[in-house]
Amino acid sequence: MRQAAVDKKNFNKLVTAMLKQGAVRGPVRGDRGVSLADISGKSTIVFEYENFELPLKREFFPQCETLAAYDGGGWHAAASGDARQRIIFGVRPCDAQSLMHLDRVFADEKRTDPSYKSRRDRTLVISMACETAGPACFCSSVGGGPASANGADVVAFNLRNSLLFEAVTPRGEAFLAKNKALLREVAPAELKARKDQEARALKELPALAMAGETAAKLAKNFNSPLWESIAETCLSCGACTYLCPTCHCFDICDEQQAQGGAKVRVHDACMFASFTREASGYNPRGRRRERMRQRVMHKFSYAPENFGEIFCVGCGRCVVQCPSNIDIRETVSRVTA
Repeated sequence: MRQAAVDKKNFNKLVTAMLKQGAVRGPVRGDRGVSLADISGKSTIVFEYENFELPLKREFFPQCETLAAYDGGGWHAAASGDARQRIIFGVRPCDAQSLMHLDRVFADEKRTDPSYKSRRDRTLVISMACETAGPACFCSSVGGGPASANGADVVAFNLRNSLLFEAVTPRGEAFLAKNKALLREVAPAELKARKDQEARALKELPALAMAGETAAKLAKNFNSPLWESIAETCLSCGACTYLCPTCHCFDICDEQQAQGGAKVRVHDACMFASFTREASGYNPRGRRRERMRQRVMHKFSYAPENFGEIFCVGCGRCVVQCPSNIDIRETVSRVTA
């Protein structure tokens, strides 16, 4: 594993080099806090933040995307858009890990979504290890960690005066090699600071029983009356799904335009009452309790059964942003107790 470091006073030079290698997106502070944004010219990248409000999945699986359009001449594939190489810098390890799960859905050996695959193939992902855990974080309980390398090409560590880089994939190794003139060897003190940082953040994370027998216990309690009480305050707003890094359900809509139309893919949510409504009008998940159960079972029971992985990365977005204060950690705990 190749390691390298850059002094923060020289970081803008590295950003300049990155911009010559492709489009760059990174953490920028705005009116709504820190979010991913295009970087150009002098770096406006920040290093201290908990996480972005919106998940990384939107960079690869947009909320709204035209797949095909038609006019008087027939159907045409949608324009591919920006086909440049990209570098996404500074995503948290939980978001980087979510890409591993999305790959299982959109880019496995049997089924490949061309739009998603194209974005993945031309994007280098540099994650930023967490210095501290947020109040709703639980990544270490679902196979991740504050310095997890899952899903990233390079992991960066924000130290006092420098950034330490660790390559994870061959693409990450190539990135460090390409920019070696701007990087230097890692000092022993930096290696110690990197290990201490990870240990401190890990201690702040709760130890929850989210794996192991969880899937079997959820299946056993499929008809538990607890689902009714848990779903009582749910508004079916879908915020948890839209903010989740691993939720991937979508609908394809026909959009009529003045001179033709288009087929548009949009994010959908199993928490919506109409999500499973059939053409006959029958809805097998017509009640909130059934929709709540579906969301939890999919992540912690069905996904482990189908993919061998929990489809939750412990980012805590659904906990923080739920207007009814529904906590998925408490939900799993109650149903599996």
